[in-house]
Amino acid sequence: MYARFIDWFRPLAGRGVISGDHLTILLAGVVGLAAGVGAAFFGTLIEFFTDHTFGLAAESRLDPATSWWLWTLVIVLSPPIGMLVVAWVTRTFAPEAMGLGVPEVIAAVARHDGVIRPRAAVVKILASGISIGMGGSVGREGPIVQIGSAVGSAAGQLMRLSAKNIKVLVAAGAAAGISATFNAPLAGVIFASEIILGSFAVESLTPIVLASVLADVVQQHIGEHRFDPAFKDLEFQFAGAWVELPSYLLLGLVAGVAAAGFIKVLYGLQDVTERWIPDWRKRALALGAIVGLVGAFYPVPPPAASEDSQTASLMHLPPIMGVGYPVVDHALHLTIEGHEKPSSKKEFEFFSGMFRMAPERAVVVPQDRLWNELLWLAPLVLLKPVMTGLTIAGGGSGGVFAPSLFLGATLGGTFGLLVNLVMPAYSHAPGVYAIVGMAAVVAGATHGVLSAILIVYEMTDQYEIILPIMAAAGVSSVVTKMLETDSIYYKKLSRRGEFISRGHDLHNLDHVMVRDVMVRHFPTLRPGDNAAQIIKIARENPAIESLPVLGADGKLIGIIRAEDLHRVLDSDLTPALVNAEDIALRAPLSVLPSANLIEAMRDFGARDVETLPVEVGVGESRRLVGLLLRADVMRRYRQEMLKRH
Repeated sequence: MYARFIDWFRPLAGRGVISGDHLTILLAGVVGLAAGVGAAFFGTLIEFFTDHTFGLAAESRLDPATSWWLWTLVIVLSPPIGMLVVAWVTRTFAPEAMGLGVPEVIAAVARHDGVIRPRAAVVKILASGISIGMGGSVGREGPIVQIGSAVGSAAGQLMRLSAKNIKVLVAAGAAAGISATFNAPLAGVIFASEIILGSFAVESLTPIVLASVLADVVQQHIGEHRFDPAFKDLEFQFAGAWVELPSYLLLGLVAGVAAAGFIKVLYGLQDVTERWIPDWRKRALALGAIVGLVGAFYPVPPPAASEDSQTASLMHLPPIMGVGYPVVDHALHLTIEGHEKPSSKKEFEFFSGMFRMAPERAVVVPQDRLWNELLWLAPLVLLKPVMTGLTIAGGGSGGVFAPSLFLGATLGGTFGLLVNLVMPAYSHAPGVYAIVGMAAVVAGATHGVLSAILIVYEMTDQYEIILPIMAAAGVSSVVTKMLETDSIYYKKLSRRGEFISRGHDLHNLDHVMVRDVMVRHFPTLRPGDNAAQIIKIARENPAIESLPVLGADGKLIGIIRAEDLHRVLDSDLTPALVNAEDIALRAPLSVLPSANLIEAMRDFGARDVETLPVEVGVGESRRLVGLLLRADVMRRYRQEMLKRH
């Protein structure tokens, strides 16, 4: 029945009954629904593997006879076994499912017309579920982006859409994955446009928005977060206090350095471990064992915890293993004893015809235990990037978005505790700095400032502190780009020789004017010059591929291109009988000296010429002042790109 429907539907699209753009919008809705279900299933798969490893180990700790040795054994052995299985699965069935996920999607859009093998989605969901569920220190957002994108690509390929529309469906799948994972539909749209497509083109937004919305609707029915933000019951405010603002800007600077360090550690560990342990099997076991040992011996419960939070219910998991959201939740709820503020928002839950207030989730740190909390939290800032790097280097499959959130939250929480210890009068609760730190590190690592701001806002529902979030994210992005020109995703591509230019890269040319690049001294032709004279002048000026023809009044009549001359030479006409006026391209497009090179590139494409006349004035006062060569524009573009890298 399914095959009959496809066979009936394809001809409608082929005959134009349904246009490619309209069909793309319809398919984007299907992709959004599928990605929402896929995200829920992926979360269930991770929970299944987690429960059958860490869950059993945690239960064993209640038995004094087996508590220590069984706990340690399970925690140490789970990551290497998981990495070995995942490395074999990905190498055997879909090598593109190895590692992060997002770079492969970016490459598919930029290099392969959006084509992603459907097999990649199946392998990715299984490999990442095992990797995360058995203690790999990676995130689940990269995998779900790749899974959603693979669904979008498969839908476009099935309906034989154009490459342009398949790319849009790939981005729609990525948006749907982010939306369903974080309960963040706005962030999904921005992430797909900013990171995956590298463009905010209006024609691509409708399918992306539709997919993101429908994926979140599915999430609200069967997903992990339902109607709540990922990290709920946060009640912080920034009331425009000038004394606090410098600390947020300083945090942005520190976060930028941390983000650049994360990128360098992630890929540096891959290089070092591949050189030291060439065999992938031994590498998976060795690096997995290191992750397991660190997880087993790091203190599990934090010094302070709330009664009702992810911290209290899930802190039996090793802090540096898995996605790490319990630690993030713990850091976001940190506050100092005596600084708690009365609740300004009343959250109620409908239950048995009654309303009841949501329980308190604040993690209140007593004044005399600030150093204890700091000493527990601070090492995680260094350990998480290393453990994530070891997991990826060992063959694990997963994303780096959650580790970036983890790094930002722990860095921000540590920073907040230090500020409260050193300058309590000029600080806020450590949880505020943890939220701001998340946005700052993500903005720096991904080079996606808008995505970082929106994702953290939607994950925390903390619009009240959007100003510190924006300020720190902006500072961090600038600092990271100074230290590491490629984002954490683009770095993987550039390391294998793929330098991808996106739509926003053309902005390197918007400040370069035509007058900066144009040729000011050039040969001209008169209308009566014959073909022999034209050929003589062309040979004397080989760099200029199109020669301008000027009338007796000095005004431009047209240009003669190389192909115009070739047509004359290939014909039976006598060159001496052919005049410049006869073969000139009349009314050629011209540009102003004050136009930028982006506008000039558009005009090059409009007439498919290698040279554009540069004119000033209007009407009868128009006059030719230069020539703009396509080769010179491309040379300047390469120079601007090299400055960036």
